[in-house]
Amino acid sequence: MEEQETEQSAPPVRIIRSPLEQIQEESNVLFSRCLFAFQGFSKLGELSENMRILSLNAELAAGRAGEHGSAVRALTQYTRELVNRLYVIERGMLSLKSNTYNHSASALRTLLQLKMIDRASTQLAKAKGEFGSGISKKISHSRHSKLTDLMVNVRGMISSVENLSSEAGSVSEVMSQAGSIATNIAIEASTAGAYEAEFNQVANTMREFASELRAMCDSAGGAIRDAGSVGKVLQHKAQESLN
Repeated sequence: MEEQETEQSAPPVRIIRSPLEQIQEESNVLFSRCLFAFQGFSKLGELSENMRILSLNAELAAGRAGEHGSAVRALTQYTRELVNRLYVIERGMLSLKSNTYNHSASALRTLLQLKMIDRASTQLAKAKGEFGSGISKKISHSRHSKLTDLMVNVRGMISSVENLSSEAGSVSEVMSQAGSIATNIAIEASTAGAYEAEFNQVANTMREFASELRAMCDSAGGAIRDAGSVGKVLQHKAQESLN
């Protein structure tokens, strides 16, 4: 029998990343999760406007219904309060998104500068003291300064994640209140006589808006939690490099 040569697979190559490379990788992950979370609420402004239009139409219908529409008219006032709250939330999210972009861009620039500093430090070490200790101290001081800048930007991104989580919680509250308004309008519709179908349509549309808000929160929720976890790891690694 012919002997068959057994091929032994080579052990996997383990890629060892420098601390700065790890920080850069975690920064990219944090930024991508933040963007995914913001994307989850990208249609919040459109939904707010649609809800505002619905409240106006519902108020007109309530006016036509006379006494049968008095409760619905009051509910449309609550709806407009929710719309105003969503507008405020959206503006807050846009500001957070801008801050996240700025902190991420600054962090990446700082990381590139740190790589250049480390490269200079390596070249200096190879020179075996040819340039004296003065330059070495300047490089060390520059590195510490840039790492401090990096920590500021890392904390800025983490703060954006925390604030986004708070804004998402506010959207969830609006969602719950919109669902309650839809239920109450449906109850009023049952005694509205000729206006029952019209009020039911308003209630159903409001339920759809509440469902859309829930879908936004669900879509962004996982990314926000991921970003929070990555942010803690990133801050720890950046702090280790600073120490």
